[in-house]
Amino acid sequence: MRTALVLSGGGARGLAHLGVLIALENAGIKPDLIIGCSFGALIGGMYAQHPETAYLRQRLEALLESKEFDKLGLEHPRKRQATSDEHLYQFFRNVKEWFLLNLLIKRTSILKAERLANVINLLIDDQDIKDCQIPFACNATDLVCGSPFLFTEGAMRTAIRASTTIPGYFPPVEHEDKLLVDGAVTFNLPIRFARALGADFVIAVDVHPVLHREDDMRNVLDIILRANTITANTLSDETAVGAQILICPPVREYYWYEFDRVEEIIRAGEYAANYSLEELKRQQKATKRRGAFRRLLRFNR
Repeated sequence: MRTALVLSGGGARGLAHLGVLIALENAGIKPDLIIGCSFGALIGGMYAQHPETAYLRQRLEALLESKEFDKLGLEHPRKRQATSDEHLYQFFRNVKEWFLLNLLIKRTSILKAERLANVINLLIDDQDIKDCQIPFACNATDLVCGSPFLFTEGAMRTAIRASTTIPGYFPPVEHEDKLLVDGAVTFNLPIRFARALGADFVIAVDVHPVLHREDDMRNVLDIILRANTITANTLSDETAVGAQILICPPVREYYWYEFDRVEEIIRAGEYAANYSLEELKRQQKATKRRGAFRRLLRFNR
């Protein structure tokens, strides 16, 4: 039986993935395949290369104290008490000056690609996806074709940078004939890819946010970004039904930029995974029995 661990996007809420991994590791459960989206791709990629949660925690703590992390500019939304979780929505809702809007409309992104690349390079080893200790894949979204794209080979750093590229905040990643951005644009919880890669049993971890009420949309940009937020949340809810075990850490009220709350978010992930362990083990046994029964039927034909 091949067990896949699917990790959703969610910015700082994705730190809960580390807590889930800690609980699974303590229970002796090791995935045969990891598939991640956005921040889930970053955490999943680190674990696929170095399957030790103590190592992940050490690297993440070092990152949060680094100048590379500071250069991401996450103090901007934190200072302004945003009320919506959608990345660009939080930014633009608090910056209404026409001068800045006119400036941004002439650019493909707010920040340069190097800032995200420098962060990823601190966490992800420079190696091919196929050289990971645990098989790994991550999804992005192709702006050219408007379709999802799954990385199953090639440079780990390039794949994870594409999967974590917030559209508009960072420029698209050029790969082959594609322009790639955050996988959450199409599949924030990429369970379908786990099935396509042969998973028999799927453990999915979903950290997408609460959809807050918003009745103050003053311009076309507000309306477009609000529509994108609704779409992303709806897709996450609908795709979650494809997993045998769905772990939802209690972090939906956290904002995507709240990396200063790292310890409580990690604990929330560990708590949620521990709560699901009994059902997880029961479902694994049932899946193994069904698999053995199907093999017996094929043998007797």
